[in-house]
Amino acid sequence: MLLLEVAGGILNEKADLRFEPDGTAAIRLGVQAMGQGHLSTLPRVVAKRLGIDIRKVKLIEGDSDEVPDGTPSVASRSLMMAGSASALACDGAIEKGRRLASHLFEVAANDVEFSEGSFAVAGTDIKLPILELAERVRVTADLPDELKSGLDTIGEFVSPQMSFPNGCHVCEVEIDPETGVVSVVGYVAVDDVGTIVHEAIVDGQTHGGIAQGLGQVLSEHVRYGEDGQLLNASFMDYAMPRAEGMPVMRTAHHSVPCKTNPLGVKGAGESGVAGSLPSAMNAVLDALASRGIEHFDLPASPQRVWQILHQKTGA
Repeated sequence: MLLLEVAGGILNEKADLRFEPDGTAAIRLGVQAMGQGHLSTLPRVVAKRLGIDIRKVKLIEGDSDEVPDGTPSVASRSLMMAGSASALACDGAIEKGRRLASHLFEVAANDVEFSEGSFAVAGTDIKLPILELAERVRVTADLPDELKSGLDTIGEFVSPQMSFPNGCHVCEVEIDPETGVVSVVGYVAVDDVGTIVHEAIVDGQTHGGIAQGLGQVLSEHVRYGEDGQLLNASFMDYAMPRAEGMPVMRTAHHSVPCKTNPLGVKGAGESGVAGSLPSAMNAVLDALASRGIEHFDLPASPQRVWQILHQKTGA
Protein backbone atom coordinates (compact mmCIF):
# COMPACT_ATOMS: atom_id res chain seq x y z
CA MET A 1 0.00 0.00 0.00
CA LEU A 2 1.55 3.28 -1.14
CA LEU A 3 0.63 6.29 0.95
CA LEU A 4 0.89 10.05 0.65
CA GLU A 5 -0.40 12.24 3.45
CA VAL A 6 -0.39 15.92 4.31
CA ALA A 7 1.04 17.25 7.58
CA GLY A 8 1.81 20.59 9.17
CA GLY A 9 -1.48 22.08 10.30
CA ILE A 10 -1.36 25.80 11.06
CA LEU A 11 1.61 27.17 9.17
CA ASN A 12 3.14 29.73 11.52
CA GLU A 13 4.97 29.31 14.83
CA LYS A 14 7.26 31.28 17.14
CA ALA A 15 10.21 30.28 19.31
CA ASP A 16 11.72 32.39 22.08
CA LEU A 17 15.41 31.65 22.65
CA ARG A 18 16.98 33.09 25.79
CA PHE A 19 20.45 32.68 27.24
CA GLU A 20 19.96 32.21 30.95
CA PRO A 21 22.20 33.43 33.81
CA ASP A 22 22.89 29.79 34.76
CA GLY A 23 24.81 29.26 31.52
CA THR A 24 22.08 27.46 29.59
CA ALA A 25 20.12 28.24 26.45
CA ALA A 26 16.36 28.01 27.03
CA ILE A 27 13.93 27.59 24.16
CA ARG A 28 10.34 28.57 24.91
CA LEU A 29 7.64 27.17 22.63
CA GLY A 30 3.88 27.38 22.35
CA VAL A 31 3.47 23.74 21.31
CA GLN A 32 2.85 21.21 24.07
CA ALA A 33 4.17 17.67 24.43
CA MET A 34 1.61 14.87 24.68
CA GLY A 35 4.04 11.97 24.53
CA GLN A 36 5.73 12.75 21.20
CA GLY A 37 9.21 13.14 22.69
CA HIS A 38 9.60 16.92 22.54
CA LEU A 39 12.08 16.88 25.42
CA SER A 40 14.48 14.59 23.61
CA THR A 41 13.95 16.05 20.12
CA LEU A 42 13.58 19.83 20.17
CA PRO A 43 16.63 20.47 22.41
CA ARG A 44 18.65 18.50 19.85
CA VAL A 45 17.72 21.05 17.22
CA VAL A 46 18.95 23.92 19.41
CA ALA A 47 22.08 22.10 20.56
CA LYS A 48 23.12 21.19 17.03
CA ARG A 49 22.35 24.64 15.63
CA LEU A 50 24.29 26.43 18.37
CA GLY A 51 27.03 23.83 18.60
CA ILE A 52 26.57 23.31 22.34
CA ASP A 53 26.09 20.34 24.66
CA ILE A 54 22.45 19.24 24.70
CA ARG A 55 22.65 19.23 28.49
CA LYS A 56 22.97 23.01 28.26
CA VAL A 57 19.58 23.35 26.54
CA LYS A 58 16.30 23.75 28.43
CA LEU A 59 12.88 23.30 26.85
CA ILE A 60 10.00 25.30 28.31
CA GLU A 61 6.47 24.53 27.15
CA GLY A 62 2.96 24.78 28.49
CA ASP A 63 3.30 27.89 30.64
CA SER A 64 1.44 30.81 29.08
CA ASP A 65 3.39 33.23 31.28
CA GLU A 66 6.62 32.00 29.72
CA VAL A 67 6.08 30.94 26.14
CA PRO A 68 5.30 32.98 23.02
CA ASP A 69 1.91 32.78 21.41
CA GLY A 70 1.69 29.61 19.41
CA THR A 71 -0.62 26.92 18.16
CA PRO A 72 -1.38 23.31 19.18
CA SER A 73 0.57 20.12 18.79
CA VAL A 74 -1.67 18.77 16.05
CA ALA A 75 -1.34 17.57 12.46
CA SER A 76 2.22 16.28 12.96
CA ARG A 77 3.47 19.87 13.08
CA SER A 78 5.61 20.22 16.21
CA LEU A 79 9.06 19.54 14.76
CA MET A 80 8.25 21.00 11.35
CA MET A 81 6.92 24.27 12.78
CA ALA A 82 8.29 24.74 16.32
CA GLY A 83 11.55 23.03 15.41
CA SER A 84 12.00 25.28 12.39
CA ALA A 85 11.15 28.37 14.45
CA SER A 86 13.74 27.23 16.99
CA ALA A 87 16.33 26.86 14.23
CA LEU A 88 15.58 30.37 12.97
CA ALA A 89 15.87 31.74 16.51
CA CYS A 90 19.28 30.07 16.79
CA ASP A 91 20.36 31.55 13.45
CA GLY A 92 19.26 34.98 14.65
CA ALA A 93 21.22 34.54 17.88
CA ILE A 94 24.32 33.54 15.95
CA GLU A 95 24.05 36.63 13.78
CA LYS A 96 23.68 38.80 16.88
CA GLY A 97 26.61 36.96 18.39
CA ARG A 98 28.78 37.74 15.40
CA ARG A 99 28.15 41.46 15.88
CA LEU A 100 28.64 41.23 19.64
CA ALA A 101 31.87 39.30 19.22
CA SER A 102 33.14 41.85 16.71
CA HIS A 103 32.49 44.57 19.30
CA LEU A 104 34.35 42.68 22.03
CA PHE A 105 37.18 41.59 19.73
CA GLU A 106 37.36 45.08 18.17
CA VAL A 107 37.29 43.71 14.63
CA ALA A 108 34.87 43.98 11.72
CA ALA A 109 31.84 41.70 11.92
CA ASN A 110 32.81 40.19 8.57
CA ASP A 111 36.03 38.93 10.18
CA VAL A 112 34.13 36.93 12.82
CA GLU A 113 33.37 33.30 12.05
CA PHE A 114 31.06 30.92 13.86
CA SER A 115 31.83 27.21 13.97
CA GLU A 116 31.29 24.35 16.41
CA GLY A 117 29.72 26.59 19.01
CA SER A 118 32.35 29.33 19.07
CA PHE A 119 32.99 32.72 17.52
CA ALA A 120 36.50 33.28 16.25
CA VAL A 121 38.46 35.92 14.39
CA ALA A 122 39.52 34.56 11.01
CA GLY A 123 43.21 33.80 10.80
CA THR A 124 43.82 34.10 14.57
CA ASP A 125 43.53 31.97 17.69
CA ILE A 126 40.99 34.35 19.24
CA LYS A 127 37.91 32.31 20.11
CA LEU A 128 34.89 32.62 22.41
CA PRO A 129 32.19 29.94 22.88
CA ILE A 130 28.65 31.21 22.39
CA LEU A 131 27.54 30.50 25.98
CA GLU A 132 30.57 32.38 27.31
CA LEU A 133 29.79 35.24 24.95
CA ALA A 134 26.26 35.39 26.35
CA GLU A 135 27.71 35.71 29.86
CA ARG A 136 30.26 38.32 28.81
CA VAL A 137 27.72 40.61 27.15
CA ARG A 138 25.46 40.32 30.20
CA VAL A 139 28.07 42.22 32.25
CA THR A 140 29.41 44.50 29.50
CA ALA A 141 28.29 48.09 29.97
CA ASP A 142 29.37 49.79 26.75
CA LEU A 143 27.33 47.84 24.22
CA PRO A 144 25.64 49.68 21.34
CA ASP A 145 21.90 50.16 21.84
CA GLU A 146 20.98 47.61 19.18
CA LEU A 147 23.03 44.92 20.96
CA LYS A 148 22.00 45.53 24.58
CA SER A 149 19.46 42.72 24.46
CA GLY A 150 22.34 40.28 24.08
CA LEU A 151 21.80 37.03 22.21
CA ASP A 152 18.15 36.54 23.13
CA THR A 153 16.11 36.11 19.95
CA ILE A 154 12.55 35.37 18.93
CA GLY A 155 12.30 33.37 15.73
CA GLU A 156 9.15 32.98 13.68
CA PHE A 157 8.68 30.40 10.97
CA VAL A 158 5.93 30.74 8.38
CA SER A 159 5.79 27.73 6.11
CA PRO A 160 4.87 28.23 2.44
CA GLN A 161 2.96 24.94 2.49
CA MET A 162 2.34 21.66 4.25
CA SER A 163 4.77 18.77 4.25
CA PHE A 164 3.98 15.49 2.49
CA PRO A 165 5.16 12.33 4.28
CA ASN A 166 4.88 9.23 2.14
CA GLY A 167 5.80 5.59 2.14
CA CYS A 168 4.88 1.99 1.46
CA HIS A 169 3.28 -0.41 3.97
CA VAL A 170 2.75 -4.14 3.38
CA CYS A 171 0.53 -6.16 5.72
CA GLU A 172 -0.01 -9.95 5.63
CA VAL A 173 -2.89 -11.57 7.52
CA GLU A 174 -4.24 -15.04 8.09
CA ILE A 175 -7.90 -15.74 8.93
CA ASP A 176 -9.10 -18.79 10.86
CA PRO A 177 -12.47 -19.61 9.26
CA GLU A 178 -13.57 -21.63 12.30
CA THR A 179 -13.25 -18.72 14.72
CA GLY A 180 -13.07 -15.61 12.52
CA VAL A 181 -9.83 -14.57 14.22
CA VAL A 182 -7.61 -12.40 11.99
CA SER A 183 -3.88 -12.69 12.74
CA VAL A 184 -1.33 -10.24 11.36
CA VAL A 185 1.59 -12.49 10.49
CA GLY A 186 3.80 -9.95 8.73
CA TYR A 187 4.21 -6.22 8.55
CA VAL A 188 6.81 -4.17 6.66
CA ALA A 189 6.85 -0.39 6.32
CA VAL A 190 9.22 2.06 4.65
CA ASP A 191 8.44 5.72 5.33
CA ASP A 192 9.77 9.06 4.12
CA VAL A 193 9.43 11.64 6.88
CA GLY A 194 12.19 13.87 5.58
CA THR A 195 15.26 14.58 7.68
CA ILE A 196 15.26 12.46 10.85
CA VAL A 197 16.33 14.35 13.98
CA HIS A 198 15.80 11.51 16.48
CA GLU A 199 15.43 8.07 14.90
CA ALA A 200 14.21 6.29 18.03
CA ILE A 201 11.38 8.80 18.40
CA VAL A 202 10.40 8.43 14.74
CA ASP A 203 10.45 4.63 15.03
CA GLY A 204 8.33 4.80 18.17
CA GLN A 205 5.76 7.04 16.52
CA THR A 206 5.69 4.78 13.46
CA HIS A 207 5.18 1.66 15.58
CA GLY A 208 2.48 3.40 17.62
CA GLY A 209 0.70 4.57 14.48
CA ILE A 210 0.78 1.09 12.99
CA ALA A 211 -0.66 -0.33 16.22
CA GLN A 212 -3.41 2.31 16.17
CA GLY A 213 -4.35 1.47 12.61
CA LEU A 214 -4.33 -2.28 13.23
CA GLY A 215 -6.46 -1.76 16.31
CA GLN A 216 -9.02 0.15 14.29
CA VAL A 217 -9.08 -2.49 11.56
CA LEU A 218 -9.18 -5.56 13.80
CA SER A 219 -11.16 -4.65 16.90
CA GLU A 220 -12.03 -1.06 17.76
CA HIS A 221 -15.73 -0.33 17.39
CA VAL A 222 -17.79 2.34 19.15
CA ARG A 223 -21.25 0.88 19.76
CA TYR A 224 -24.47 2.71 20.66
CA GLY A 225 -27.84 1.38 21.77
CA GLU A 226 -31.10 2.25 20.03
CA ASP A 227 -31.62 5.04 22.58
CA GLY A 228 -28.27 6.61 21.71
CA GLN A 229 -26.56 5.34 24.87
CA LEU A 230 -22.87 4.51 24.41
CA LEU A 231 -22.54 0.81 25.22
CA ASN A 232 -18.76 0.43 25.46
CA ALA A 233 -17.70 3.56 27.28
CA SER A 234 -14.69 2.12 29.13
CA PHE A 235 -11.63 0.13 28.22
CA MET A 236 -13.24 -2.84 29.94
CA ASP A 237 -15.71 -2.95 27.05
CA TYR A 238 -13.88 -1.22 24.20
CA ALA A 239 -11.41 -3.48 22.41
CA MET A 240 -8.12 -1.57 22.42
CA PRO A 241 -5.14 -3.07 20.59
CA ARG A 242 -2.73 -4.94 22.85
CA ALA A 243 0.91 -5.88 22.51
CA GLU A 244 0.05 -9.59 22.23
CA GLY A 245 -1.92 -8.91 19.07
CA MET A 246 0.78 -6.89 17.36
CA PRO A 247 3.11 -8.44 14.79
CA VAL A 248 6.86 -8.01 14.63
CA MET A 249 7.10 -4.74 12.69
CA ARG A 250 9.91 -4.36 10.19
CA THR A 251 10.33 -0.64 9.56
CA ALA A 252 12.84 1.39 7.58
CA HIS A 253 13.32 4.93 6.29
CA HIS A 254 13.74 6.44 2.86
CA SER A 255 14.45 10.03 3.84
CA VAL A 256 14.10 12.79 1.28
CA PRO A 257 14.58 16.21 2.96
CA CYS A 258 11.62 18.59 2.74
CA LYS A 259 12.57 21.75 0.83
CA THR A 260 10.10 24.11 2.48
CA ASN A 261 11.48 24.29 6.03
CA PRO A 262 15.01 24.83 7.39
CA LEU A 263 15.20 21.41 9.04
CA GLY A 264 14.05 19.42 6.02
CA VAL A 265 11.56 17.50 8.19
CA LYS A 266 8.13 16.14 7.34
CA GLY A 267 5.40 15.13 9.77
CA ALA A 268 6.06 11.72 11.33
CA GLY A 269 3.27 11.36 13.88
CA GLU A 270 0.62 9.98 11.54
CA SER A 271 2.48 8.09 8.83
CA GLY A 272 2.14 4.81 10.71
CA VAL A 273 -1.64 4.93 10.96
CA ALA A 274 -1.97 6.37 7.45
CA GLY A 275 -0.29 3.25 6.09
CA SER A 276 -1.61 0.58 8.44
CA LEU A 277 -5.33 1.32 8.04
CA PRO A 278 -5.58 0.71 4.28
CA SER A 279 -2.88 -1.96 4.08
CA ALA A 280 -4.39 -4.07 6.87
CA MET A 281 -7.96 -3.71 5.59
CA ASN A 282 -6.88 -4.53 2.05
CA ALA A 283 -5.13 -7.64 3.39
CA VAL A 284 -8.34 -8.73 5.15
CA LEU A 285 -10.39 -8.14 2.00
CA ASP A 286 -7.86 -10.07 -0.08
CA ALA A 287 -8.15 -13.03 2.29
CA LEU A 288 -11.96 -12.90 2.30
CA ALA A 289 -12.02 -12.72 -1.50
CA SER A 290 -10.95 -16.36 -1.61
CA ARG A 291 -14.41 -17.16 -0.18
CA GLY A 292 -16.18 -14.94 -2.68
CA ILE A 293 -16.65 -12.01 -0.31
CA GLU A 294 -16.30 -8.75 -2.21
CA HIS A 295 -17.36 -6.20 0.42
CA PHE A 296 -16.71 -5.99 4.14
CA ASP A 297 -16.55 -2.96 6.43
CA LEU A 298 -14.18 -2.73 9.38
CA PRO A 299 -13.71 -3.68 12.11
CA ALA A 300 -12.64 -7.20 11.19
CA SER A 301 -13.37 -8.52 14.68
CA PRO A 302 -13.68 -12.31 15.07
CA GLN A 303 -17.47 -12.25 15.47
CA ARG A 304 -18.05 -10.10 12.38
CA VAL A 305 -15.61 -12.06 10.23
CA TRP A 306 -17.13 -15.38 11.37
CA GLN A 307 -20.62 -14.10 10.62
CA ILE A 308 -19.85 -13.02 7.07
CA LEU A 309 -17.96 -16.22 6.32
CA HIS A 310 -20.88 -18.34 7.50
CA GLN A 311 -23.48 -16.15 5.80
CA LYS A 312 -21.64 -16.60 2.53
CA THR A 313 -21.22 -20.32 2.86
CA GLY A 314 -24.63 -20.89 4.43
CA ALA A 315 -23.08 -22.94 7.22
